[in-house]
Amino acid sequence: MLSSYEDGAAAYNEGDYATAKRLWLPLAEAGNADAQTMLGIIYEEGQGVSQDDAAAVTWYRRAADQGHPDAQFYLACMHDLGKGVPIDPAAAANWLSKAADQGQTDAQFNLGVMYEDGIGVSQDHDAAVTWYRKAAEQGHAKAQNNLGTMFVNGKGVPPDYHSAAVWFRKAAAQGDVEGQFNLALMYENGTGVPQDQHVAMTWYRAAANQGHTAAKERAEQAQHAKAQEQKQQGQEPHLESKMLRKGIQFAGAFRQLLREVTANAPGALHHDPLITSTEFSSLYSPAEIVSGISAAEDAGLSVEQGVICFVMLAAAIEAELQKRGGLLQRLKTKLRPRQGARTHAHSVMFNYVRDRPPGGHMPNMEAFHLFARGYNENLAQNPESGAQTNLDWM
Repeated sequence: MLSSYEDGAAAYNEGDYATAKRLWLPLAEAGNADAQTMLGIIYEEGQGVSQDDAAAVTWYRRAADQGHPDAQFYLACMHDLGKGVPIDPAAAANWLSKAADQGQTDAQFNLGVMYEDGIGVSQDHDAAVTWYRKAAEQGHAKAQNNLGTMFVNGKGVPPDYHSAAVWFRKAAAQGDVEGQFNLALMYENGTGVPQDQHVAMTWYRAAANQGHTAAKERAEQAQHAKAQEQKQQGQEPHLESKMLRKGIQFAGAFRQLLREVTANAPGALHHDPLITSTEFSSLYSPAEIVSGISAAEDAGLSVEQGVICFVMLAAAIEAELQKRGGLLQRLKTKLRPRQGARTHAHSVMFNYVRDRPPGGHMPNMEAFHLFARGYNENLAQNPESGAQTNLDWM
């Protein structure tokens, strides 16, 4: 039975929803809560079947009644949105509470929102802070941002700008756009952190790249001011960036790093059977390299720092693909197998540059996250990049 469920999960992750449904249906009818939850998703999303919210509710409820936390969360969403059932905020809050008590982070976050706004429950800022904190401590980015705003506004907790900045930073580091904007505000005004206009602009640009209107206005103002300053100094704007974009320095530094790692890293890569016949140059498409160059430019990194970030990002993507590949839940991105050579090469290179980075030092994490955001956006604009995924946490 376990094998049938796993086979269904493999088919689902490959987009073969008909096979997944066929394998999961008898398990669901026999009471398997995981299979029931996945059937609910299939019917809610219309994956290989006609979309049927009522059927989705039926399967979610059967799993939720058995205490399945994800099913309880999905059922709460159906009640909240009026999908397959009438809109019922109280019922939504009830199911969220059951899932949140079991540690389901999305349920904890949404329950915090309901308590903060008094939707389906009596407004209770103390309870909102409690649930935001539970989710935030498990790494939920939006909960981290909302907890930060509770500290700023003194809702459910005494006002504490330092704590607010700590939570905004955690959210921003995961790519949460509101967390990035709020952290930028803190740095611009010196609230809870030392005033630092450069860091503020870094986070404004990160939020602007995600479409945040107010952040975009602040970033454009800063860019205009910088261009005016360069003009006054008689310098050609972005001359170094134009050279970097051509890829001469970046590509050269990257090839040199590969040669160095191959020659000196423990368990030299050319001795590994996975990549004995693999040319390193074939591991990366031209679009990936160009995206790395552009991201380094946008983050204001040197060539060496850009190379480090490229390797760090590539390793992170491979790790994320491996982590997500076996999950039996709703996936926003369909994942495909990657070359074993890339996975192994990234692991070895990352460990090597961590100990012996080009230029003698690692980039700070704020610069890395800005690089990662720019890399993903540049890569997404090139359909021939060969990239398999785009990571939300960046």
